[in-house]
Amino acid sequence: MEHSDLLNTLAQIALGVLGFTGVVVALKHGSDDWDKYEKIQFQALVTTTLTALVGSLLPQIISIEAENNSLVWRLANLGIGLLHLANFSSIIYTVFKYKIKPEPKGFKDVVDSIIGPVLIILHFVAAFGYIPWLELLLVIGVLQQLYIGISNFLVFISWKKS
Repeated sequence: MEHSDLLNTLAQIALGVLGFTGVVVALKHGSDDWDKYEKIQFQALVTTTLTALVGSLLPQIISIEAENNSLVWRLANLGIGLLHLANFSSIIYTVFKYKIKPEPKGFKDVVDSIIGPVLIILHFVAAFGYIPWLELLLVIGVLQQLYIGISNFLVFISWKKS
């Protein structure tokens, strides 16, 4: 399958981040030791990294049954779009549940909050065949999810209790 080496590498990176997360959680946190900010950080870390892992494997899984290359990439974009939407929705739900007021700390945070919803829309538009760059869009979606996961991992390991 085209681009399988790149996608497998991204899957391995996602799996590595998840593995290190398990080690950090085991060594750093007790079971009653979590505040609401750590919970949302951990949720974002795990869900986005799992989305990157599954998203990078989707084309290969779909290609087992579908022989049409365009259909494989369209379905993979639909899959990662749905996963990304579920992640985004769960984070929004958690923010409202814990009454967390988002405080963007700069241009990066503003850009990050715009890119996610735009990518979700682009994945769905690609799934319906209106965008020709199916492979590129899927890889960008996986990279974006990995970026969020790794960013949250770095914040998570450097979190200091007040």
